Amino acid sequence: MKTLTAEESMQTCVRCGACRGVCPTLDITGREADGPRGRVLMARSLIEGEIPVNQEIKQQLDRCLLCSACVDACPIDVQVPDIVMLAKEKVAAAVESGAAVATDLEKPSYPVRTFKDFFFDKVLPNQKRLHQVGHLLWFYQKSGLQTITRGLGIMKLFPEQLRMMERITPVMEAPGKRKPHPEFTARTNIDAPAKARVAFFQGCIMDVMFRKTNENSIKLLAKTGFDVVTPTLQKCCGALHHHSGKVDKTIELAKMNIEAFEKAEVDYIISNAGGCGAALKEYVDFFRDDPEWLPRAKAFSAKIRDISELIHEKGELPETVGRGERVTYQPSCHLQYVMKVKDAPAQLVKKVPETEYVELADKKLCCGSAGIYNLLQPKLANDILDKKMKNVQETNSAVLLTANPGCYLQMKLGIHKEGMEEQIEAKHVVDYLVESIERAEGDQEESSKIIDIQGGDIHAKL
Repeated sequence: MKTLTAEESMQTCVRCGACRGVCPTLDITGREADGPRGRVLMARSLIEGEIPVNQEIKQQLDRCLLCSACVDACPIDVQVPDIVMLAKEKVAAAVESGAAVATDLEKPSYPVRTFKDFFFDKVLPNQKRLHQVGHLLWFYQKSGLQTITRGLGIMKLFPEQLRMMERITPVMEAPGKRKPHPEFTARTNIDAPAKARVAFFQGCIMDVMFRKTNENSIKLLAKTGFDVVTPTLQKCCGALHHHSGKVDKTIELAKMNIEAFEKAEVDYIISNAGGCGAALKEYVDFFRDDPEWLPRAKAFSAKIRDISELIHEKGELPETVGRGERVTYQPSCHLQYVMKVKDAPAQLVKKVPETEYVELADKKLCCGSAGIYNLLQPKLANDILDKKMKNVQETNSAVLLTANPGCYLQMKLGIHKEGMEEQIEAKHVVDYLVESIERAEGDQEESSKIIDIQGGDIHAKL
């Protein structure tokens, strides 16, 4: 649990500037208001009533990526994202209450508010409805409707950012292939004792749009020595709800997840998405003043691990083999700054023979995805991405690895924008490791066949 609340933390900033070198928005604009120090001062002034709620303040707060790089760099641990979120909650409350009518604050239209409420309250928390959306996406891609839509230029009616996101949307698994995960998956080598009994957090959008990565995650855990439980009652982590100011819904989802994973009776709870893992790890902070739920939240958050972290520290990676390719890695901000997992993904990749790992310059800086930031702040997100892609190009890599779905889509978008689809491919670290393991297994099987054939020939001659 964080030592200070957001209210307490905003009083401790001494404006030393240690955060300036890691802020992606400040790196692009150079404006103090786009940096952590400026945001803390602005948020504090708003929260304490020194400045009014208005559109300019709202826009400036919305420009924060909430990446937490500033917290990692801060010598006194000022919780900038929490402070910004507290200020955004005050802005949202002012909009809902009508207190901001006298200002120039723009209230979202009724259709926008209705869609947003339906998506956050009725779709994200409901796996069945999410998969129904997935079915529609699959039909759109496979029926020819996508080709027709693009051919007729219908996509031109949508904003440019949405048009680009439609281009890089992952190919959906068929509905029949998106059945519930097995509730229990035993370690591959059942002759050896299990490294640990773990529970897999499948996520919401992750399990629909990135189903293969989830399946590979369970497979990778089993192949590295873990018994895996996948609780059927788990829900969305609530990260997007929290960042959108829906605190009550976030707490509701947190309680349901805590209860679901308590029943699993596991040593660790594993996430393969930096954003989800960070949200789960911070559940404890929502129950600071709740004596009934605080001990349960502490126990839950203490078990959260990223899949790369667990395998690197406690697992046993089987034999792997690369393809002689050059590989680089763009970290997830929430993975490296909130979960404090900075080296594990790269260390695992470096173990793959016939793979050349290349360090990505300025990997400490966010890629511009930040949940749905790239949709809400497309200009700034694309400026951040353009700078990131220059660094990617300098690595001359064939594979760009990530450890978070939002980062994966943003990197794929960058590859598309730069016209580099023929030169470089974006992949999740889990998928890359599983492919490397299966390639090694295939090589071993092929070698065994050759030995068997040769042995048969010798036997025949004898």
